[in-house]
Amino acid sequence: MTMGRTRTRDKHLPQGVHLKHGAYYLVRMDGGKKRWTRLAREYPEALAQLSRLVESAAPSLTVSALIARYELEVLPSLAARHRRNRAADLRRIAKVFGKMPPRTITPGAVTSYWRRAGQTEGVRHEISALSALLTFGRQIGALDGQNPCFALRLPRPPRRRRYVTDEELALVRSCAPPMMRGAIDLAVLAGMDGATIRALERRHMTDRGFEFMRPKTEHTDPAMQVIEWSPALRTAVDQLLRLRPQVRQYIVCRRDGHPYSLDGFQTQWQRVMRKAIKQGLGQRFRFHDLRAKSASDAESDQEAADRLNHADPALTRRVYRRLPRVAKPLK
Repeated sequence: MTMGRTRTRDKHLPQGVHLKHGAYYLVRMDGGKKRWTRLAREYPEALAQLSRLVESAAPSLTVSALIARYELEVLPSLAARHRRNRAADLRRIAKVFGKMPPRTITPGAVTSYWRRAGQTEGVRHEISALSALLTFGRQIGALDGQNPCFALRLPRPPRRRRYVTDEELALVRSCAPPMMRGAIDLAVLAGMDGATIRALERRHMTDRGFEFMRPKTEHTDPAMQVIEWSPALRTAVDQLLRLRPQVRQYIVCRRDGHPYSLDGFQTQWQRVMRKAIKQGLGQRFRFHDLRAKSASDAESDQEAADRLNHADPALTRRVYRRLPRVAKPLK
């Protein structure tokens, strides 16, 4: 099943919503013809009206209409990178399942999609997005019974085990510009992920250390995390704050003082990687692997879990502790 043309403008609008002559409209096909339903002139009011429309039609929603409501009520609560990836996955899902009512999707249809789409990790993410969408559909009454994505035993890829050695870290730091070098230090010393580093502000600095909420979990777990000062962390931050512009809000930022966007940060990181490869780095690694190095180099699972703000040390041990376990022989 195919959907309409890909947007070339107003890409922030929910699916089916268009701006025309200073007002927002919901455009749907009705009897083979386009039907334009006026929502409102102002964007917030248009979203509220759209939410009321799709809520009143919940039992007869198509997957495309369900996606429109999901974009209104769920996507804004996700972290920026997760939100962008989930929206892209849903666009691909809509091309196949868009015209179907959610209750007509079967486990067999999902498995068929998995096979025909290539059984890649990207397709796995798309099915995960479909599963989240259908769970939302159950909550609003658009789907009865069990989520058809549950209990599908799709083969899983091996867990990522890339460990960044001290020698590799030193080489990459030497290839990084000063601002990115500071971001690397924050990832290794404090176990921060890229989203946290990009959102870190001066106001998060206290006498005790950094006190902040991770952007990824601030909606689901709003508890504050504290990373206490160490001599190395204090030195890294002092060096960052001496960089221009010195009058700024964000700890790691662009030359104009504004925070990096996700794409801008990734672009900077890829430049560092290309330079490091030319300087002798044998294998690329992701910025997020630095967070795993911070956990792997910790003295214990609990220390690593506390630094990464994981409630369960088992998750830290399973995903982020990437050095071999060392055991003493029986005496």
